[in-house]
Amino acid sequence: MRPETLRSAGVPGSLFAAALWLALCHAPAAFGAPAFDVAVGFGGVHRTAAWTPIVVTLGGDAPAGGPWHVWVEDPDGQWVRSPAGVESAASGRRSLRFRARFGRPGGAVRVAGPGAAGQMQPVTVSIPAANPGDEPLVLVIGDCEPAERAVRFMAREGGVRPRVIRAARPTELAAGAAGITPRDFDGLDVMVICGSTLEVEDELSREVLAAIDGWVQGGGRLVFLAGESAARAAVSGSVAANWLPGPAGAPGRVDRMVPLRRSAALETFARAARPLDRATLAGLQVPLVAAPARLDGTVLCFEGREAADLPLAVRSVRGFGLVTWLGFDLDRPAFRSWSGTDSLLVELLGGRPAAEAGRTGEAVSRSLDLASQLRSAIDQFSGVAPVPFELIAALGLLYVACLYPLDWWLTARTGRPGLAWVSLPLLVLTFGGLAWETARRWKGSEWRSTAAGIVDVDMVGAGMRGRAWTGVWAPTNATLAVAAAPGGAVTTTGADVAVSWCAATGRGLGGTDAAAPHAALGASDYATADALAALEGVTIAADASRLFEADWTARVSDGAPPAIVASLDRDAQAALRGFIESRLPFPLESCVLVHAGWLYDVGRLAPGGRFEPAAGRGPRSLAGALTRRAAMRERDVAERWDTSSVDVARILEIAGLHEAAGGSGYTAIEAGRLGRLDLSPLLANGRAVLVGRGPAGTDWNTRAVSSAHATSSVPSADQTAVWRFVLPLEPPRP
Repeated sequence: MRPETLRSAGVPGSLFAAALWLALCHAPAAFGAPAFDVAVGFGGVHRTAAWTPIVVTLGGDAPAGGPWHVWVEDPDGQWVRSPAGVESAASGRRSLRFRARFGRPGGAVRVAGPGAAGQMQPVTVSIPAANPGDEPLVLVIGDCEPAERAVRFMAREGGVRPRVIRAARPTELAAGAAGITPRDFDGLDVMVICGSTLEVEDELSREVLAAIDGWVQGGGRLVFLAGESAARAAVSGSVAANWLPGPAGAPGRVDRMVPLRRSAALETFARAARPLDRATLAGLQVPLVAAPARLDGTVLCFEGREAADLPLAVRSVRGFGLVTWLGFDLDRPAFRSWSGTDSLLVELLGGRPAAEAGRTGEAVSRSLDLASQLRSAIDQFSGVAPVPFELIAALGLLYVACLYPLDWWLTARTGRPGLAWVSLPLLVLTFGGLAWETARRWKGSEWRSTAAGIVDVDMVGAGMRGRAWTGVWAPTNATLAVAAAPGGAVTTTGADVAVSWCAATGRGLGGTDAAAPHAALGASDYATADALAALEGVTIAADASRLFEADWTARVSDGAPPAIVASLDRDAQAALRGFIESRLPFPLESCVLVHAGWLYDVGRLAPGGRFEPAAGRGPRSLAGALTRRAAMRERDVAERWDTSSVDVARILEIAGLHEAAGGSGYTAIEAGRLGRLDLSPLLANGRAVLVGRGPAGTDWNTRAVSSAHATSSVPSADQTAVWRFVLPLEPPRP
């Protein structure tokens, strides 16, 4: 029925519009597409530039067989197709789990799968808008009411404060679909888990906890609130036992529950305004962990004369992340009514932001952070330079002058206007050739690439992680296929690799939170392949560049000799003593050993080389070395951070120890996505870090298909690769 017929029949225009809107909303079902529900992130909350879980729950009319895919936008507004979803029926309904990176804050995702007549066309589904990439996210599992109030005290300069996401139990994070992995938690900054939520463990719950544990080992921060519930968490085989304090590399155990007779230490640690109620205190019991004198980490709060008497809060290192354990269940009524619970949680989460000494008031706009600065540095290619503006202006003025009055003068003087049909094309061809030759001279005619990366090796748990970036410069229009894998310098197993676009964060031009997408020269969609380990069909325009990043986790192969043999402990002055010995097949250049606030110059550490911290000239200030502090007129002056610098090695040096260098108080910008690579918190919690330059830690494989269908491999560039080895410290000896 046509609209004119509806109006003639007396149907109001508003009713017709509503009917049309309903028809458009249900168009997929009308044309045979199955019904489905889409859940993004956790509780509908997700973040730009971070890997995000997407769960599609299918309706009963969804056909079996055939792959399902989702599409999300990159910062250029191009749609990127995910690999086929992993299907499960954990909740009694067919569900598929995907992972994707949102490069735009707009709330939309496309879904496609098998239809009644072949592959269904992608259907656009509205979702909640993404959170800005620089807004921290805190996930709370369990009933922890003070979390919302605690984050108010953690607001950074400019009013940015963490957002709290709540989940009643771990299984809610799976959203009814199995196959959850540590990468699903990439967008989180901190996770808080109440031990009481772990009382019942089924297969799905154990899968979620294992994924959380993998996220922590990859660099996440976990706050584990387990008092009376700690005894149940310490049961053999439980994933949560790894979050209890214990010896290095071993899960924690609880000997017994003991009554808490005094609360002064807890009140002091929490900076509470009033003490715990004495009647409440009388019924409190806390776990006494096994071997308290051999705990791996830092005892933040204890009851008794020594830290080993009764630890109440311990911060320990797990892989490349931190676990902060508190021996109380804050979801118990005793702590809900105590005003000190809010400040206690603030201390556990990392405390209030420190004043940005030295650079207060000079913070750069949120459109720039260290990750964005590194991207700009990667986007520099040897032999490629911008054409000088003076030359462009001169050619433009000369072209205009040749068109008029020179061309007009020639045709007028000869009295033959028809010559303009010859002179004008000659002028266009001449200046076109000049423009082409100018671009070729400054930008070159060869494929070029740049690369940089960081590789971390945990010498306690034999875990590895890598982060790498590459840029590709194209002399012609082409389509790229980009893949990455861990380098062969150290033998690894079980690698989990993800390759994606690399873009600046924030609201600036081309940023992931910009109001409008960056205008792309190649507007076709492309796809993620090989379970996130490769990209295919990425268009690139002539004389343009595209940047990519990869992150991976793996384990050192079983039976492989340790890369670094170390025996380190601290003397009475907290200086390191002992030795480190390299078993690597390659030398480490410009090597340093860092611990706490000190740096030891190692120099070149060859295979089989040995270094003894106590035998050298002694340590120097870590902060002074990072900030290039030098004496000037009887006082130390730090070298100011240059936010326009494109020195990749220098940016990685500061990003890897950003907090030790003074944080944004020194750089005037936040670390951004590079904050997960900051190993500074490990230095104060029983770890030393050996840092040096080595061979490429990530192998890139980039192939280009030109417009003439010729396939070529993009030559690999010399990679700026930083290798870092996290070394345990032995318990202090007399």
